[in-house]
Amino acid sequence: MTCSSTMAATRTTGTGTPAAGAARPAHPIHVHVRVRLGDGGSVLLRPLVGGEVAVLETVFEGLSTRSRQQRFLVPMPRLPSGHRRALADVDGERHVAWVALVDGVPVGLCRYVRTGPGAAELAFEVADAHQGRGIASALVDAVTTVARSRGITWMEATVEPGNLASEAVLARVGIELFLSDGLLEGRGELRPASPSRVNRRAVLALAGQGASSASTAAATSSS
Repeated sequence: MTCSSTMAATRTTGTGTPAAGAARPAHPIHVHVRVRLGDGGSVLLRPLVGGEVAVLETVFEGLSTRSRQQRFLVPMPRLPSGHRRALADVDGERHVAWVALVDGVPVGLCRYVRTGPGAAELAFEVADAHQGRGIASALVDAVTTVARSRGITWMEATVEPGNLASEAVLARVGIELFLSDGLLEGRGELRPASPSRVNRRAVLALAGQGASSASTAAATSSS
């Protein structure tokens, strides 16, 4: 399951630097929020740390040719270095990304990038071997929970026609899509997904905590 947005290829590469005054988060990468999946398994979610290119590459390698096309809207046999740098340039405020891990292996990513006051673009991808398990829903719930806490009230996204799974995920957070120039594009007032897929209190604690309180944030939720 993948959802693209124009920020993946252009807007995140526009600055390459965090917004003024924003500090890179100092989250230890072993701290996480645990989510129980409908198939009985579980996934660990945590914020992506700035510069974690290896995580991006691992998730990208788990995407089929079709899934890469859906995510980036163009054929993408490999992840160009410029894309890697831009996608790893998270700052916890202007550009926020979370990663999903199964058995310690990154299998999915979700991110938002601010596009203006109170608005941001959303994109996500899940490795083909783990699609259909509810991981995208959990990631989107976590990232939009953080977005709402940061004052984002409108979210945008772009999807290839026929990507019904991603359309459903986006609809749950208020994004209605319309056909435009061969793509489905949409913008909607951000709302909490219902039912919740994650422990939102734990997500916000992990998103906002410093390294000194990192060991207390892991939590379990059901989906």
